[in-house]
Amino acid sequence: MSVRVAAQTPAPYEDTIQVESDDEAVELAPVAVEGQRVQAPRYQEPDATSATKTDTPIIETPQSISVISADQLRDLGALTLQDALRYSAGIHADAYGLDSRTDSAIVRGTAFVQYQDGLRSLFGSYNNVRTDPYALDSIEIVRGPSSVLYGQGTSGGMINVNSKRPRTEAAHELRAEYGDYQRRQYAADFTGPITSDGSLAYRIVGLHRNSAMQVDYVQDNREFIAPSLTWRPSGWFEWTLLGNVQKDRSGSSTAFLPREGTIQDNPNGRIPTNRFVSEPEFDRYHTDQDAVTSLLKIGLGTRWTLSQNARYMESESDYRTMYPNIYTGDPYLLNPFRRDSVLRITYVTDARVRAITSDHRLTGNVSTGFIDHELLIGVDATKVTTRQNEGTLDTFQIIRQGLFDLYEPEYGNFIVPEAEARPDLVTRQTGYYIQNQMTFGEHLIALVGWRRDEARSEEAGGPAQEDEAESRRAGLLYRFDAGFSPYVSYSESFNPVAQLNMEDDPFKPIRGEQWEAGIKYQPPSFPALITASVFEINEENRLAPGPDPSVQVQLGTAEIKGAELEAGMTWPNVLDVMLAYTYLDGFSDAGENADEGARIKALAATPEEVASLWTRFHFGAIGLPGLSIGAGIRYTSAIPDESETVEVPSTTLYDAMIAYDYRNWRLAVNGSNLEDETVVSACLERGDCFYGPRRNVVGSLTVRF
Repeated sequence: MSVRVAAQTPAPYEDTIQVESDDEAVELAPVAVEGQRVQAPRYQEPDATSATKTDTPIIETPQSISVISADQLRDLGALTLQDALRYSAGIHADAYGLDSRTDSAIVRGTAFVQYQDGLRSLFGSYNNVRTDPYALDSIEIVRGPSSVLYGQGTSGGMINVNSKRPRTEAAHELRAEYGDYQRRQYAADFTGPITSDGSLAYRIVGLHRNSAMQVDYVQDNREFIAPSLTWRPSGWFEWTLLGNVQKDRSGSSTAFLPREGTIQDNPNGRIPTNRFVSEPEFDRYHTDQDAVTSLLKIGLGTRWTLSQNARYMESESDYRTMYPNIYTGDPYLLNPFRRDSVLRITYVTDARVRAITSDHRLTGNVSTGFIDHELLIGVDATKVTTRQNEGTLDTFQIIRQGLFDLYEPEYGNFIVPEAEARPDLVTRQTGYYIQNQMTFGEHLIALVGWRRDEARSEEAGGPAQEDEAESRRAGLLYRFDAGFSPYVSYSESFNPVAQLNMEDDPFKPIRGEQWEAGIKYQPPSFPALITASVFEINEENRLAPGPDPSVQVQLGTAEIKGAELEAGMTWPNVLDVMLAYTYLDGFSDAGENADEGARIKALAATPEEVASLWTRFHFGAIGLPGLSIGAGIRYTSAIPDESETVEVPSTTLYDAMIAYDYRNWRLAVNGSNLEDETVVSACLERGDCFYGPRRNVVGSLTVRF
């Protein structure tokens, strides 16, 4: 007999089955099993748990999603999370240029909220360590609001990074990197079973780096170790513990330079991209983090599963910086000689953040007639305590420090401000949510979800701010046998902000909603995944750059419309391709008290178009196994400031890689911005501009055993 099923290999499999009886062996007729596995391209994963908190294929999820695989992280040679996002749709990765403090990417015109292993990982501003790509297995990008499942998120989207976890097969890796800016990095990744039956497995990932940066006197040093254990004594019980201890030692790579000498002409030429505007003996951005994460999954029979995820995290920061005072007087012009009239603002802060996050959910499968339901019921909670000391100089002290020449700097003249303790800020949030994924027959899929959030922000000695909100989502998708899946969806966002405004009052929660329509295509017999979508976002209480870098302001509303295309394809053992295109048209409201003529503003640091193409060719097809070459091109259209009075020119940048794999060895060289273009990533209405990364070439040697 012949039976057609979903197989794991494209080729038919045929075998002879013998049945033992009391008398003699009985040989049945051969059983032929034919099938074709629907594969994702090498640079993407077929499933994304972040969008639904269930194991739902991307092709069946009515929302725009991308998963950056471990192979793509490796081939791109991503040194930061910001680097890893450069070839994804909907994202302006280098929004504020080279920044040693944070990954300043923008998703669908908004800042993103970062999650790690399904739990929020960053709180506040400039007091967190940066996630290192070497610690990750994959990166999930969920575009649009996700508050029904997470509560805390912006309207543009969220990014969930997945940590490397223990495996039951032993694997060991040592890696060394050497590159520009005196980069020296050594890393190790060991995993395998502890017990003979594989029920207990471990993983230890560690890294040590000493490196300078593009900007003089700024270091990029890091140490981290991430041990983890997984205990799986039976098929219905799994518990993973993830630890992370990380220390970053860096400084101020962001110079907040004036327009003259960056995007506008200056008689003295362009301000150098390596210009350090702080003080070598004073400046620092040091961050430490200790965290432990528990991921527990318990099977309750054949249909229901209980999941309990929790994390305790402590983060400390010591931040001292100086930057040009181009925010008072005429913020756009230097002195008549156009070089040495810059006074410098001095700012110090140290902060300690303690965060407890948890997510408890029950997942079950039930059927009602011809409808199959995947139900999700959950509650999550977050408590964040921020303790901060902060200080800056008064006007007389700023003048006493003297003028600073941006072209021929002289260091050594600075005053250290006294830091004063701010009242502790405690933010709590509890959310209750429910979701139903319904499958009608074999093709029609509907998704509905609802959530209620209760948030409370309280500064010690002050009144508490309490907010309540409900969030909803709905989606409809039809999956054709040919691989096409058109969909439409609606979703809402709610994001309480654990920060204070210029009046030392808590910010209002950010609210947003999005309509999205699109089509996904995954051929049944070819590793490809293509997504095209259009969307409209409306956001309230949007955060935006304030009058100087130390503050943010809260605007009224923002409206963002756009279209995206992302395609990943793999010709096995020949070629990998990743293509992305984004179009955005967005404006924000300056607030109810703004002058009528200034109400509508462009979105800060947001280009209208971003496009990218990355390809990797494998030479094994022409008789050179192990050799591969990759090349990428990134285009960003011109970017106006919020008032649209000045504009950053469009840019086209080129990246490349070459790698050779031989047995358990891998030698690779990665380069970004190969033409060493001087790029201004953005200029803001308040007067400052930001340089993007120059050329950076890094070689790596990896051995696995």
